[in-house]
Amino acid sequence: MEVIKAYWIPKSVDLPDVREQLVDSSCKLVFPVLTNEKIQEIALQIQQNRLDYLAQLTTEDIVKKIDQTVQKWLDPNYPFRKQAETLIPKITGYDPEMVRLELKKYMRTFRKKELLRFLDEEFDQPAMLDEFRPRKTGGMSRAYGPRSIFHVFSGNVPGVQIWSLIMGLLLKSANLGKTSTAEPLLPVLFSQSLAEVDPQLAETVAILPWKGGMTELEKAAVDSSEAVIVYGSDKAVKAVRQLVPLSKKFLTYGHKISLAVIGKEALTPDHFYETVHKLAEDVSIYDQQSCLSPQSVLVEAGGAISPQQFAQLLAAELDRYAKKRPRASITDEEAMSIRNLRNQAELESLENPKISLYASQEDTSWTVVYHDEPGFAGSPLNRFVHVFASEKLESDLSKMQQFEKYLQSCGLAVSPDRLFFLADFLGSLGVNRLSPIGQMNSAKPGWHHDGRFNLIDLLRFTDIERGLEEGLEWYDPDVE
Repeated sequence: MEVIKAYWIPKSVDLPDVREQLVDSSCKLVFPVLTNEKIQEIALQIQQNRLDYLAQLTTEDIVKKIDQTVQKWLDPNYPFRKQAETLIPKITGYDPEMVRLELKKYMRTFRKKELLRFLDEEFDQPAMLDEFRPRKTGGMSRAYGPRSIFHVFSGNVPGVQIWSLIMGLLLKSANLGKTSTAEPLLPVLFSQSLAEVDPQLAETVAILPWKGGMTELEKAAVDSSEAVIVYGSDKAVKAVRQLVPLSKKFLTYGHKISLAVIGKEALTPDHFYETVHKLAEDVSIYDQQSCLSPQSVLVEAGGAISPQQFAQLLAAELDRYAKKRPRASITDEEAMSIRNLRNQAELESLENPKISLYASQEDTSWTVVYHDEPGFAGSPLNRFVHVFASEKLESDLSKMQQFEKYLQSCGLAVSPDRLFFLADFLGSLGVNRLSPIGQMNSAKPGWHHDGRFNLIDLLRFTDIERGLEEGLEWYDPDVE
């Protein structure tokens, strides 16, 4: 039986005690038994390794090393990629072909050219991370990342952990990541790949798994870090927030809801099927577990098919997709939530002709609830989507106002002349990313996640004022 470590720590740290989790008859994962003292020891070690090595690298050096690591993952025969493609579906229940395609697509976003674009988005001069650079208003400035970052990863979508780690490395920070029991493996495999490229760089990273809610362990990690980043539910974010003092930088990426907006121009005879097909993929990829997946769709009347026909075609497409790439297994609680909402929609449809239910018959694989009026609603996920009808998008989008706090991305399919009006209106409602239908789950690393910068919020700056530069000339012995 193959034994795989589901953690990554510096070689100088010893973790002899382990617990095991059987993946299948051919493989098992081993996990460390952690204590507060051990977490503090690991945190101090990666911080020392960072001081000795990572802090001395240039940003260009770091980008090259990340690119070399990513290039390995773009090889279909790379052992760690093959291991991920085999084990992640077994651990998460996601369809193997979906994992294979999405993992490759995701890794491509971290190639050198993409990281350079991302740095240019965040900084006028990325070299500010390496040295003092001239400012447009005079004087010089340098940016410093946190000495160490504690990352709390979610496990609903494989890959998000990699982005957070790369962000920390670009800031020259030591990185301590806490993985979710739902998916503890990918960041470990990526760290092992990093070690193949540069063992010293990988020694500034630690990946540790423990169950959420173990307050003493989380407090030890928070106390040992200069900044904290949390991905997950509002409950998870709140639990960690209580442990973080105001003096530490604290970034959160909590619960969000995305939607799609379909104009009549996308429902012409030569476009409507492709529009439906792309939206079905957006709903189905990773079973809506990503905050980027649409939970509601607003469909405009006036196309070759009506909004209700759109809902019917979407249901048929979700059914075909489920046969090709089945949904992961869900808990009894998740299944009950879907059944309850189905029953509610079915009862409402008996009294209200404006509501229709289209759902898989033998299980809860997919669900479409049609509303013959404009609106917006969240869903219990797992390929459950609401379709709302609209006479005119520009006048009906205001129905989303009450959900402003949670709005994330919007997939948009309209004519070019409507783009900026709708984008401005959606932006005013809280939407922070607009994407094409069919690409809602493929955000680029440089996007303003939750409407803010990614790196700048973690930085501190030191300025040399112009007057100091000029004044110090007086002390130059070669100047009379």
